Amino acid sequence: MPSWIYDDDYRDGIRVKKKYLEKFDGIKLEDAISGEILCSEQGDCFIIKNLYDFKPFRIDKELARKRILSNLQLLRGIGFENEGKLKAGGYCSIEDLLHHSKWKEQAKRFIEMLDSGDALVIQEEMCHWLPRSHPLNLYVSAFTGKDCIKAFDIETMGLFSRPIILFGAACIEGDQLCIVQYLARNIEEEPAALSSFCSLIGSDPLLSYNGRSFDVPYINQRRWYYDIGDDIRNTHFDMLPFARRAFKGTLPDTCLKTVEKYLFGHERMDDVPGALVPEFYEEYLKTGNPGPLVPIIEHNKQDLLMLMKIFSSFCEDECKDERC
Repeated sequence: MPSWIYDDDYRDGIRVKKKYLEKFDGIKLEDAISGEILCSEQGDCFIIKNLYDFKPFRIDKELARKRILSNLQLLRGIGFENEGKLKAGGYCSIEDLLHHSKWKEQAKRFIEMLDSGDALVIQEEMCHWLPRSHPLNLYVSAFTGKDCIKAFDIETMGLFSRPIILFGAACIEGDQLCIVQYLARNIEEEPAALSSFCSLIGSDPLLSYNGRSFDVPYINQRRWYYDIGDDIRNTHFDMLPFARRAFKGTLPDTCLKTVEKYLFGHERMDDVPGALVPEFYEEYLKTGNPGPLVPIIEHNKQDLLMLMKIFSSFCEDECKDERC
């Protein structure tokens, strides 16, 4: 049993594994999981697609611009105290500082940067002055372009430097959420799954839950290992810091399952703990029974769906505070 998993979770995981081994005994992977073989220069992998009805909340770009420009601390040299004095003197936004003898040049450069609409540049500049958990950073999503943010999540065979066996990505298509998953049916298919996933996300803005600390470094290491493309340096909204800030003192922890249950009352059934993914996958490799893969794929799918819902919920709540 992995040392970082609770006894109850482990016992429940073993129950789930046994259940699915029995359910899919004698059934081929292609019959157990709806998908198809995807061929690429790196080889083959298995692709799974699902659509869900979903209408995300989108932050209005003009509101985002107004809200960002209202924070004078985004200019070098203006702290909390200086901001208070400037606002008391009638300088309520960075645009107002265009008429201030000391701050006008900085204000001009910041406004030009903001109006360029480059979400990555805007995010990097704001995170230089504000913590990544600051709600104002959510407004950067308004500069990413409609429906181009891609949520992503991976399932791995360990904590680092071990194969990734499942890559998942989700994006908005009209009033639907499209979830695409790339499964390595064996370790040899990891490069194909990795390459296909990286081609899908491209340079699009990303959405994750602890992805900045875990998923992105992990993916970059596997790309380096196989010499596949460059590191991921996309605009990135990691919802874990936002959740920690929002629910500090309210929830016992900010695990994704805890947050989704608190916000939406959603409780997963037959979920496989991430720590048991290697054990489930190894059982599949050993027996050829696709049963243990089914809850891994469902776990990844639920992570993506809930991540999109949490992001949309946070954006909507932030705008309610602004009475938009």
